Amino acid sequence: MTIVWVILAVVIALILLWLWAIAPHLPRADFSAFAKYDYAHRGLHDKEKGVPENSLLAFDMACRGGFGMELDLQLTQDGRIVIHHDRNISRTCGVDRNIDEMTYEELSGYRLLGSQERVPLFSDVLRNHDVLKGLAGRTPLIVEFKSYTRQEELCRKAMALLEGYQGLYCVESFDPRIVRWFKKHHPQTIRGQLMCRKPREGMSGAVDFFNRLMVTNAFTRPHFEAYDFHLRHHPSLRLARRVFGMQEVSWTLRSLEEYQQAKEEGCLCIFEKFLPPESSTHQKFAFSDLLAQSGKAAVCLRSSEREGSAAVK
Repeated sequence: MTIVWVILAVVIALILLWLWAIAPHLPRADFSAFAKYDYAHRGLHDKEKGVPENSLLAFDMACRGGFGMELDLQLTQDGRIVIHHDRNISRTCGVDRNIDEMTYEELSGYRLLGSQERVPLFSDVLRNHDVLKGLAGRTPLIVEFKSYTRQEELCRKAMALLEGYQGLYCVESFDPRIVRWFKKHHPQTIRGQLMCRKPREGMSGAVDFFNRLMVTNAFTRPHFEAYDFHLRHHPSLRLARRVFGMQEVSWTLRSLEEYQQAKEEGCLCIFEKFLPPESSTHQKFAFSDLLAQSGKAAVCLRSSEREGSAAVK
C-alpha cells in the first residue's frame, strides 16, 4: 500500500511540475484588440499575381484590406534590419547568398520572385509612407524574430524602432532565448513562443526539443503560444489552454476550413492563399481590386524605399 501512495505522489508531483513548466505569463494579457483582426502571413501576397511575400507591396495590400500582418526580421552584415523569412535568398531572389553575409546595399540590388520589389527595411515598413499612410497605428503587427545570427543586436535595434510605433504589435520567435530577452528587457511587450514540427536553423537540437515540449516556457513565460495548425492537439497545448486559458495563435492557415476550426478554438489566425470572411475590420473584396489600388502606388512605394535606404542604421 505504501508503494502505491509513493507512486501516486510521484505522479502528482510530475503533473504539477509539468503544469509549472508550460504555464504562460500570468495574469493573462488582454488580446481583445488583437482578436478583431486576421493576420496576413508575410503580408497579403500572391506570387502568381506578382505580389511577393514580405514586400512593401504585400504589406500595403494587407493594410488596404484591413488585415493585420505577420512579418520576419533578421540582420544584414552591416546591421540593418530587413524583412525576409529565409536566411538565404536563393528561393526568393535566385542567388545562393546569406543575408547576414551581405550589406544592405548588396541585398537591395536583388528583386523578389521576379517582381520589381526588393527586400525591405523594417524602418521602411514602420515609417510614415505617403502610400502606406504610415502603418503607424493603422494595423496590428505580429513581428517574428529570426535567430540566424546576432540575436541580441536584432532585438535591441528592432525594439528601438517598435517603441515609436503607435499601433498594436506583439513579438514572437522560435528561439526561447529571444523570447526570454523580451521577458528580461521589455516585460510589458506582449511576447509569444513559436513551435512547429521541424528543427529550426540557429537553435541547438536540445533547445528545439524542449521548446516543442513547451517546457522552455518556464524560462520565457510567453503571453501566447504560436503553433503550426497541425500541432493543435499537442498535449501541452491542450493542457495550457484548459488550465491557464493560454492565448493561441494558429499558423499558417491555408483554407477556409482550417480558418474556421482555429476561430472556433479562440485562436488568432495567420493566413495565406485565401481571403478570410468579411469581418468588422475588413469588407469583402477581390484580391485584384486591392492589387489595382496598390499597383498605382507601387512606383511611389519604391521611390520612398530608396529614400528610406539612408535611414538610421
